[in-house]
Amino acid sequence: MLTKMYPRVVDNVGEWNPQLFREVKGRLTLKTITIVSLASIIGQFLLYLYFEGMLPTIEGSYSRYCTNMTEVQPYSSNFALCSKDLLDNVQIIKELWWLDLFITMSVIGVFVLLVVGSYMLMADVSKENSRNTLNFIRLTPQSALTILGGKMLGVPILVYLFGILAIPLHLTAGLKANIPFSLIIGFYLTLSASCVFFYSVSLLFSLVSEGLGNFQGWFGSMAIFFFLSTMTGVAMEARNFTGTSFDWIIVFNPMIFLAYLVKSTFLSPDTVGYLSFDGLNSLNWYGNFWWKNSVIGLMLIIANYGIWTFWLWQGIKRRFHNPSETLISKYHSYLISACFIVFNLGFTLQEINSYSRSDGKIISLQIFNFFFFLLIIAALTPPRQSLQDWSRFPHENSSNHQNIISDLLLGEKSPSPLAVAVNIGIVTLYTIPSILIFPFEESKLSIIGGLFLGATMMMIYATVFQLLLMMKNKKRTLIASGVVGGLIISPSFFALMILRESHQSFPLVWLFSAFPFATIHQVSSFAILGSLLTQIMVIIGVNYQLKRVLNKVGISETKMLLEN
Repeated sequence: MLTKMYPRVVDNVGEWNPQLFREVKGRLTLKTITIVSLASIIGQFLLYLYFEGMLPTIEGSYSRYCTNMTEVQPYSSNFALCSKDLLDNVQIIKELWWLDLFITMSVIGVFVLLVVGSYMLMADVSKENSRNTLNFIRLTPQSALTILGGKMLGVPILVYLFGILAIPLHLTAGLKANIPFSLIIGFYLTLSASCVFFYSVSLLFSLVSEGLGNFQGWFGSMAIFFFLSTMTGVAMEARNFTGTSFDWIIVFNPMIFLAYLVKSTFLSPDTVGYLSFDGLNSLNWYGNFWWKNSVIGLMLIIANYGIWTFWLWQGIKRRFHNPSETLISKYHSYLISACFIVFNLGFTLQEINSYSRSDGKIISLQIFNFFFFLLIIAALTPPRQSLQDWSRFPHENSSNHQNIISDLLLGEKSPSPLAVAVNIGIVTLYTIPSILIFPFEESKLSIIGGLFLGATMMMIYATVFQLLLMMKNKKRTLIASGVVGGLIISPSFFALMILRESHQSFPLVWLFSAFPFATIHQVSSFAILGSLLTQIMVIIGVNYQLKRVLNKVGISETKMLLEN
């Protein structure tokens, strides 16, 4: 259809991005365009009729759109008594009605674009894998950015069409609600940036979870739907955020920007009843109220999306061109760790005042660090075959130890524990000065001790995971994940069982868990030091065993090459 209507445009698209041409040509048919257009137009019409039916027509009834706020319906803070003017028309707040329509369309648009679009991308990649055509596409001279970027633009093209057709009514509703045109454009920019981010997450998830098969799309889209549902509830109802690292998650919800739009209407917060600006007004970063201004807030939201989309694409390109490689390079992992802790610590230290354990800031910081380190371990740990290839290197170059250290830090196929240690060191060393500078009610030495205990436990997990991946068992990845999961869960489980049976806490057990901050304030400095030394000895022992295994594999591999 498009070939007949716009031949020159189609040719230009085909020359610029053949993958995009392929996706658009296969999806934009007369039948699909008609169905999507009718669905969008009819849906808007029904939504408009629904809201029109909510307008009051009888004097003496109660409605949120009536103006007589002196008489409010019992048990409802925003339903006022309706009255008529001299022309016998019910007096209503038209701006509020248009605002409700605008926000409803915005929420629906976000869910359709992010959930449905992500599902279509993941389902498409899964289909390519099942047909084995993805490997064929990999052999083409085009870059991963060209191919997968074409999929990102082309696969959800019908979703884009659905949204574009809704812009006229959406824009009209926003302007009639007295929302400035510039802020509406800001919301469209935020939504566009969120689409790029979530679609990038979907592509990466599709490339790393090929074992899920056709279940990829459903699992990934349901996860995004759950995230958006939860974060939308927080954005709609919360007047104050947590003041911890968990506020960072809220920033990934594009609907957070709608609070600026609601505030710009100058309607009373009690009248509107949702998307209060108080939450954004209280959101700080390193003690600065950056989010008070809509322009700065827009820049920060888009910058947050942009930075993490950039790092997602580093993993996408590596996994697309060579699925057997680690997800990220060791050099990039150090930069990612630096970006992560700058953002994470900024949302942890939102206020320049006294901090205590009870406010949960340091605990939330360590929870975020814990999950980030697990991702780093999974992304940096090479498979068994790569380690077998690398294990010959020390024996072939035994005289050059400097090259081995450099390879452990930057090599693609070398073991991961040293690189993981550097990542943990970057996060920990950046955090320590803040602990020393900012006021804390607890002992700062114990907090720093807790940081080191958490860091050493993550090193144990990383080394054990790498060691278990050297097994010859075909299910070694599953076994390694299960063992590390057991090491993570078991200390907390035993501590809780002891508490349940004896009604007495046993804080020392928590020092050997991933979350030593749970009881760090209940133990002495000698206990912390003893636990730290014990964990260091365990790290040395496990790494020695890993070295023995690698040496054994390297010697056998070298002998096999010499014999052949």
